[in-house]
Amino acid sequence: MLKLRQIRRLTQTITFALSNLGVVPLLKTGLCYPYFYCYGCPLASAGCPIGILQHFVILPAIPLYLLGTLGLYGTIFGRAFCGWACPFGSFQDLIGGVKRRKRKMPPLAYTKYVMLLLVIILAWGTMDTFFCKFCPAGSLFAALPAPFFYTPLNLSIYYYVHIATLLMTVLLVLLISRFWCRYLCPVATMGIFNKISLFTVSLDTAKCNECLECLNACPMGIDKLSDVGSSTDCILCGKCVEVCKANALKISIRKGTNA
Repeated sequence: MLKLRQIRRLTQTITFALSNLGVVPLLKTGLCYPYFYCYGCPLASAGCPIGILQHFVILPAIPLYLLGTLGLYGTIFGRAFCGWACPFGSFQDLIGGVKRRKRKMPPLAYTKYVMLLLVIILAWGTMDTFFCKFCPAGSLFAALPAPFFYTPLNLSIYYYVHIATLLMTVLLVLLISRFWCRYLCPVATMGIFNKISLFTVSLDTAKCNECLECLNACPMGIDKLSDVGSSTDCILCGKCVEVCKANALKISIRKGTNA
């Protein structure tokens, strides 16, 4: 039987493959990714939610399609897509797995909302998808492979801005686990659905011995047992479930309140 970690890795791999079905033009859909992935990627099969948001701001128009789609995703899964599906989140897990001492940094939930507000302001002020010019997911999944797919390609200053952005993000992730997810990702604002989503991480307080191993294993820096599963920072990755020797934690369907 597959362990939870193996299931998560398999899910992330499958999601990455599905995200790149655009290798066949017929499969380039008008759908919206529920996670952070660049629609500028040569093989992208759907649209980035932040890219879509910027286009609606530029039009201008109320993003009913975007809000409805993300609302549906969030109500069912909360922020689980960050921990189980997001290709950029998977990339951070990969490089963050390098054995080195990570800095202890407190979660700052509001910084993600500040970033989202900046995305909107910049799109409105420049009448352009300005955030896309330095987005680290765009750097990794679009800028890096672009020269191999589009030739001849004249590289502008923004290409080198992307490379710089990616290098800086990699450095910060090496120092602070899932730095981008924790502090800057505008899609991470979907964490507001964690308190009502169908799927959650539930804590059985009767079994819990408060060893706090779950909090030590949390890649998002959650520091309170009461926040597991419900905090806007929780990505429902299940790493806390994996290390809980008392079996007090589990990924489950919400039943009104946690056990």
